[in-house]
Amino acid sequence: MLRFQGWMVAACLGSIAGALLPADASAELDQCGGVFIEASAACEFQKTQECMTECMTESVETSCAAEIYVDCESDCTATASTSCESSCSQTCTSDCDAKMADDNPPNCMGLCMSDCQQNCGGPCDSEDHKGPCRACCSHNCGARCEAKCKDDDAKAADAGVECKQTCTNACSGSCTAQANVKCQVDCQNKVYADCETKTVEKCKTECKDKGGAIFCDGQFLNASDLKECANELADQVDIHVDVAVKADVDVDCKGDCSDADKTTDKVAKKVDKICSVANVGAGGGGAGAGLLAFACGVSLLLRSRKRAHAAR
Repeated sequence: MLRFQGWMVAACLGSIAGALLPADASAELDQCGGVFIEASAACEFQKTQECMTECMTESVETSCAAEIYVDCESDCTATASTSCESSCSQTCTSDCDAKMADDNPPNCMGLCMSDCQQNCGGPCDSEDHKGPCRACCSHNCGARCEAKCKDDDAKAADAGVECKQTCTNACSGSCTAQANVKCQVDCQNKVYADCETKTVEKCKTECKDKGGAIFCDGQFLNASDLKECANELADQVDIHVDVAVKADVDVDCKGDCSDADKTTDKVAKKVDKICSVANVGAGGGGAGAGLLAFACGVSLLLRSRKRAHAAR
């Protein structure tokens, strides 16, 4: 049985590693606090104890940027400059043509975000709090790019879109975001401290009341419903986070089981962390994912056996 425990941990680790495949997908997740998440993000459900240590000011930057953006948007209405769109178009078209040559259809959202986020450093270099500023700039890019690219990418998925049209939309979104980034940063600076305090407290409250919270790349997702947020992560960017599964491992023994139980607890913690927190990228439904499901499913079966053994 102990040999099987070691194999099970290795199987879970190996299958997760094999399932993490790159993807260009990204989306605004309403059920997760309106934040933008890329398919390459590392998302996990942190349980109460670990979750409490993660609820720091640095962990709420993305959630606050998404929340405050909506309030600031009505005052930040600058349009894209001609010079920005012209410069962006040259680079974008070159990148887009290269993707087409490699039989890799261009993605408007990806092209737009790539150009926009490269310009987030400048407005934030002079800020005292660079983290919140960059979170603000990144969300500003995501919101403006999605507004311009959503319809374009939907059409591209069906019939393909020429690079000229894709880059026109991508550059329009990127340059509109760049024109409004200073306005957004200045607006958010006025109320960020208040949002930070409230969101850190919300994070701690969720950890205690709901048994944990979801974090992506170390950022707290301000979700009103953990299950709905996990479902949206799976549906929109193919990231799978289990917010409920817990695993235990059984050890067959006779007489005194105290030593075996110590070993069991150590392995159970490893299996619990690996199997209850599964981040699977796009295309992760192959043999690796199947092996993970099998191994973690077996651990759940063993959990019930352990309880039955204890009852005896």
